[in-house]
Amino acid sequence: MNSQEKRNQSKWLWAAAMAAVFSLTGCSMYPSHPGMWPQGPWGDVLKFVSGIIDFFARHLWGNYGIALLIVTVLVRLLILPLMVKQIRYSKVIQELQPRLRDIREKYKGDTRKIQEETMKLYQETGVNPMAGCLPMLVQLPVLYALFGAIEGNVALNHSTFLWIFQLGARDHYYILPVLAAATTYLSSRVMMTANDPQTRIMLYIMPVTVLLIGSRFASGLALYWIYSNLFTAIQSYFIRVRPAQVAAAGAGGRAVAVGAAGEGRAAKSRRAGDASPGSGQAGASGPAAKSSGKGNAAVKPMKNSSSKRGSSK
Repeated sequence: MNSQEKRNQSKWLWAAAMAAVFSLTGCSMYPSHPGMWPQGPWGDVLKFVSGIIDFFARHLWGNYGIALLIVTVLVRLLILPLMVKQIRYSKVIQELQPRLRDIREKYKGDTRKIQEETMKLYQETGVNPMAGCLPMLVQLPVLYALFGAIEGNVALNHSTFLWIFQLGARDHYYILPVLAAATTYLSSRVMMTANDPQTRIMLYIMPVTVLLIGSRFASGLALYWIYSNLFTAIQSYFIRVRPAQVAAAGAGGRAVAVGAAGEGRAAKSRRAGDASPGSGQAGASGPAAKSSGKGNAAVKPMKNSSSKRGSSK
């Protein structure tokens, strides 16, 4: 990844981080207290999502922990096409890394030429460098709406999960924040396609950030993070990791089959080579035997004629 790409990616990361900070710290986007919804259309959206959570909780004997799980899965299924597109784009970028590395090595020191050749490669392959950020930006309002609905739902904030965690209060045992951070690392590790240092830094920064935020906010938000991260890890495994493993296993099986076929042909050729000297001897002995037989037949008349001349004498 060249310096211009790194700067562009850093800008997007900083923009996403600032948006997350502003969203999580207020700025009239989220309820200041349960039941105190923001004014305007955004507040109506949050109340609508909160009503969906209440609907499932009423049919689950007031269990808001399971209701939150169902709503999280529904939201994740709603934005699944965007996630699939983002994962596939990451896979395409990973496949282009060897060619991008060759460009950087070939034009080392010439930043302008590297940028020109990189953009030319993107145009040839039909890749848009900013396309990977678009699905993430589109799905953020949906996730923010669910986040705000959890924070503003009065009944959810007064309920418990597993008879231990008060969903409207902070987890003073830090069990849910730690689980949220661990599942964040798991989902990020499964989704990670590149192996550059910047990606590895984010792999460790995000869990720490989630741990700090989850320790500060209500347990219901940490529980949502756990559900969301587990769903992301599972979907990434079946969309990206599992197909790659199947493709690698198929390629290995084909290589073994080709090797076995080659060994079979080599064994046949060795057997044919071993049989060829014997067949040559047999072919040679056949005519020799015939010629010796003819020689013996010629000798016998000579003996008979000599015996006749002796008797006549």
